Amino acid sequence: MFGFNIDKRTLYIIIGVLVVISLMSYGTEGIFSLILSIPAVLLAITVHEFGHFFVSKLFKVQVNEFAIGFGPKIFQKKFGDTMYSLRCIPLGGYCAIEGEDGNSQSEHSFANISWYKKILILVAGVFMNAVLAVVIFLSIAFSYNTATTKITGFAENSVLEQAGVSVGDTIQTINGNKTNILADLTNQDVAYGESVTIEYLHDGELKSVTLDNAVNKIGNIGIAFKVDEQTGNATNEINMVSGGGAAVKAGLKSGDKIVKIGETQTNNASEVISIIRDNAGKQLQITIDRQGKILTKDVTPIEKENFNLGIASTEVVKTNFKYAVCNMLSDVSNIIGSYIDLFKGKVGLNDMSGIVGIGEVVSKTSGIISFLNLMAMISLAVGVANIMPFPPLDGGKVVIVLFEAITRKKVSENVEAIISYIGFGLLILLTIFVTYKDIIRII
Repeated sequence: MFGFNIDKRTLYIIIGVLVVISLMSYGTEGIFSLILSIPAVLLAITVHEFGHFFVSKLFKVQVNEFAIGFGPKIFQKKFGDTMYSLRCIPLGGYCAIEGEDGNSQSEHSFANISWYKKILILVAGVFMNAVLAVVIFLSIAFSYNTATTKITGFAENSVLEQAGVSVGDTIQTINGNKTNILADLTNQDVAYGESVTIEYLHDGELKSVTLDNAVNKIGNIGIAFKVDEQTGNATNEINMVSGGGAAVKAGLKSGDKIVKIGETQTNNASEVISIIRDNAGKQLQITIDRQGKILTKDVTPIEKENFNLGIASTEVVKTNFKYAVCNMLSDVSNIIGSYIDLFKGKVGLNDMSGIVGIGEVVSKTSGIISFLNLMAMISLAVGVANIMPFPPLDGGKVVIVLFEAITRKKVSENVEAIISYIGFGLLILLTIFVTYKDIIRII
């Protein structure tokens, strides 16, 4: 099946393991987080399977069953040659297509259609995940005003201001890349030592300036801070700890308050960040308040490159369709960039998260917008993961179809089964590893 269908007993075992893992990780909050994760995962998988279903129907390929959820049936109804069912375990779904295993002689079988139709059916799930993400991102974008690239203030010692750019100027391009929103000013692929050419509008006149010092090397320990909802300011309380950062290696956790670094008191995120930025490669003694218990941790900030023009604020306008698209493309590019970093080796397995990590993120989302954003990212993650050329995922099946089309030789069912079992085994091992890392990080 194009979805992952398993027997009831195995499913119950998996559910039990997930519950135990959540309890081991962060108590009853884990159960709550797991429950909150379910709608996001269910929607992403259901939309994915609907893509397979729709294109199969379009090509008149028989769909035996389209199911939402796993386990015992709550409801089922047959229309035409397809059984539609709702099952009691809302953790996914599947689209059972006739002949997908190659054992059907039906003229409406998946096995008996042309190779390009097979590929279109296989990639349709990924396409629908992308469509869902785009719709959600656009909806989110229209819910906010948009920060543009028109400068309203500079930070102290701004390299851009020192180069002659003024308040009221609007940045047009960075190294030839068009900029439309504030995120475009920081999401630039600029390496340390490279010059940066910026085009900007000054009193209606297009000007240009080249900077040689826009990329700095700073200290980073891999933490994000909690924001005070009343003031909007970042506090000294850790909200998230990244898997591959120095903070997790030192034993810092979400909820810890950084009250002192060395002999310097720290009352907010800005004070913490300032010290960490200036001490790359140097061991720091960080004092934390963990639920009333004072602890000290030795942390060595990792040296990282930071692209910073020194812009403190930009003009904020009401979001229109243009800015909504720009916001959406910015979010998508960041996600794609993270996958590219993974393949390049810039991001390791230690930075990945599984169901426990997702649950933790969900538990810390505030408001419907944050939750929608998470749903969009999960949808993209499901799509990207499935298109990987790795059996038994859709991408692995695409590779087999292309191989058969090029060589005009059918891959034997035994060979395909062996490849799928190996791939499935590796996926299970990866899942166990990532889950273990999530648990270690959280506890």
